[in-house]
Amino acid sequence: MEALIREAEAALDRLDIARARDLWAQIYAIERSTVGICQLGQLDRRLGRWVDAAEELTRCVREMRAPATPTERRLHDTRHADLATARQQVAEIRVFAPAGAAPVLVGGRLVDESGSIFVAPGQHEVEAMLPGGRRARATVHVSAGESRAVLLSPEPADPRPVAPPQARPAGATARPAEPTAPWLLYAGSAASGAFLVSGIALHVVASLEDSALRDEMCKADWEETEAARRVMHAINVKQHISTVALVAGSALGAATLAVAMLPRGAQVRASASGAEVRFSW
Repeated sequence: MEALIREAEAALDRLDIARARDLWAQIYAIERSTVGICQLGQLDRRLGRWVDAAEELTRCVREMRAPATPTERRLHDTRHADLATARQQVAEIRVFAPAGAAPVLVGGRLVDESGSIFVAPGQHEVEAMLPGGRRARATVHVSAGESRAVLLSPEPADPRPVAPPQARPAGATARPAEPTAPWLLYAGSAASGAFLVSGIALHVVASLEDSALRDEMCKADWEETEAARRVMHAINVKQHISTVALVAGSALGAATLAVAMLPRGAQVRASASGAEVRFSW
C-alpha cells in the first residue's frame, strides 16, 4: 500500500488528478481510513464530481479528530472549507419511505436512506421496493444548495376480481345497504390529520435543527462536543418519530377512505388452499 501512496502523491505532483483519484480509491478499498476518505473528497472536488465529493467530505469532517497542532488546524479548516464548497454545488434530500421498504433508489442509484442523500441539481426519480413486489415512488426537483424532504407514495394495489353476488330467492326483497356511521368517518379523518400535521411539523423542526447543526459543522472553529452529540441524537429521534407519524397518518387516512366507500355489511373474501375467509364490517 505504501507503493500506491507514493504513486498517488507523484500523480498529484504532476497534476494528474484523475490518476491520483483512482490510486486513492484503491488505497481506500484496502484500508478504509480517515486520510483516505478525505483525500478522495478533496480530489473529487477538484474533478468537479460534486455529489461524490459532498458524501466523502461529510464523512471526512465527521471522522477527523480535533486539531492539536497548527498544521492540523490548517488541514481541519481546509477540509471544512472544501465541504462547504461542495454542499453549495449539490442538493440534499431526505427520503421517507413506508415501513418495510427497501432498498431506496435515486435515479436508479442505490443509496443509504438512513440520512441525508446528496444529489445533483435537477429532477430525480426516487423509488423503493415494498413487501409483496409493489413499489413506492416520488419525483422531486431540487436546486443547488437546496434541502428537501421526499415522501414516497405506494403504487395502488392490483385490482382483485370481485365475487359475483349471491342469488336471491324470487320475490325476496333486497336489504338496502346501511351507510357508514358519520362519527367513524369524522374520528378517522381527525386522527389521520392529527398524525400527518404533527409528523410534518416535527419533520420541519428536525430539518431546521439539522441544517443549523450542519452549518455549524462547516465552520472552521467547530469542534464535536458532548452537547453537539446530544443535539444530533435529538434530531435523529425527531426524524424517526415524524416518519412514524406520517406513515400512521397515511395508513389511517387510507383505512378511513376505504370504510367511507364501502357500505356496512359488505364482505371481502379471501381464499387460500381451498379455504374461504369472510370479513364483514
